Amino acid sequence: MYLTPNYRHDLFRGTADFYVKYRTPYLESMLNSLIKITAIKTKDRLLDLACGPGRLSIPLAKYFNEVVAIDLEEEMITAGKNHAKNMGVNNILWKIGKAEEINEKLESFKLTTIGDAYHRLDQLCVLNKVSEALTKGGFIAIIGGASIIANGNRSWQTILNKTLSKWYKPNISANSNNWEQVPNGLIDFGFKDVLTNVFEETITLTVEEIIGFLYSMSIFSTNIIGNDKKEFEKTITDNLLELEPTNIFEWDFSCVCTLGRKNN
Repeated sequence: MYLTPNYRHDLFRGTADFYVKYRTPYLESMLNSLIKITAIKTKDRLLDLACGPGRLSIPLAKYFNEVVAIDLEEEMITAGKNHAKNMGVNNILWKIGKAEEINEKLESFKLTTIGDAYHRLDQLCVLNKVSEALTKGGFIAIIGGASIIANGNRSWQTILNKTLSKWYKPNISANSNNWEQVPNGLIDFGFKDVLTNVFEETITLTVEEIIGFLYSMSIFSTNIIGNDKKEFEKTITDNLLELEPTNIFEWDFSCVCTLGRKNN
């Protein structure tokens, strides 16, 4: 039921700047729903685990008195700090560390978020830590955004996946949350009022944004692509623009949010 994976500590090395610039932001509709359901007040605190460069921490910070954002990779924390500064967000405390080893004040957070990372964590360990950190009646939100190579059946995505097969044959199930198991895991642990909502919006991407998104992924980071970078970019660009010379690619981007409340 609960995964205990063992990923490399530097899995996302070289991706942080691409993550900030090119990862599709979580949808406002999802963030608004999350804040509404959890009844967040400005005095509340947020704990964002495996935060990356603040894809959740930064847009949610305006709703909270303080945000504690923790990630294993120093590069991600540095990128998050810089991005928050550029966005004028100054109520985030950035920390380097493992989600499984958080040592925060007990019962001090109204909400804990985990975005696109739950599948990489020791889940039972993290749930125990989160339960200790949450206030009575506080919430955990396990969130995921769609991947351009794993989610969607647009023609350009079919071509993109065929093109990428030269560099990597992704095991989609191994690189995404098993969303069917997440709610049951929260229920079995003892969280109440567990619900999962899906939010979707059609957005547009350019070839530059598609390549940037790929570079934000561990399996296509610039460190992984290495000396093939020019060929990688040219092959993707040529194949996609042959399909759509306007350089406008529609994508049905979705976010999934599973929410659970700590029992009083």
